[in-house]
Amino acid sequence: MRIIDIHTHLSTIDDLQDPRDRAFVERNGVKLGQERPTAILLGQMDAAGIERAVVHTTVRNDATPTDNAGLAATVGAHPDRLIGFGMVDPRSHADPADGVRRCIEEHGFAGIGEFGYLDITEPHCFPIYEACIELDVPLLIHLGIGLPTLPLRLGHPALLDDVVIRYPELKVVAAHCAAPWFNELAGVAVRHPNVWVDISALGAYPRMARMQAIGTMLAAGLSDRLLFGSDFPVVDTDSWARWVGGFKVPFLARKLLGLPAFTSAQREALMGGNAARLLGI
Repeated sequence: MRIIDIHTHLSTIDDLQDPRDRAFVERNGVKLGQERPTAILLGQMDAAGIERAVVHTTVRNDATPTDNAGLAATVGAHPDRLIGFGMVDPRSHADPADGVRRCIEEHGFAGIGEFGYLDITEPHCFPIYEACIELDVPLLIHLGIGLPTLPLRLGHPALLDDVVIRYPELKVVAAHCAAPWFNELAGVAVRHPNVWVDISALGAYPRMARMQAIGTMLAAGLSDRLLFGSDFPVVDTDSWARWVGGFKVPFLARKLLGLPAFTSAQREALMGGNAARLLGI
């Protein structure tokens, strides 16, 4: 079975500038390490049989420019395993659309992400959306609960609905199943066929929440736009891939919650087929 992880980072604890964010990560047992964990990620990919992983930069709360050149160098050292998604912060970039073009054309990235940690409905974001449409590349947007310095309302799927109503040609990957707003995100995605959904970070949630999130998307008929992602290093891509690879919707849950079964074809699509189609690989 082909496995592609659509959502990883090469983050360290030092990338968290605000002490509230650092404390939250440490309190919840997230292992970000002290050195950029490229070798750790590649080792976990090998252990789980993961073919490729998309590595993201991230918009910071303080609008600090991200290191697109550094990410490009890392991806360039492992071109058969890693795929880069670059970042342009509209709050600090003089020409966001040009920044997107440079990410794709100069750095060779396949998309933009992880976008978010700001109000995605603000007009200063529009040039980024328009450039992604022009270049025909996907944009991965953070949704759901974030670090404590992110106002909770900025992770709600209703904001994404506003964006894709305005930009129906924008290929969006909605991250984390927008946990805990699974149903709200499903409502957005069923109305907008340009919205894809990744299951990253759910490995840090209790089993019932994982089952509910995946089951909600399957029940909404989104199996052809559901993407495997780990959110490494927040979640080990190895252990999460093994869990999802063996996941079954229990009979009792199907009866009580009305969740559908998880077929072999849907599993293969989720684990890698859908991502390969989205990324053109």
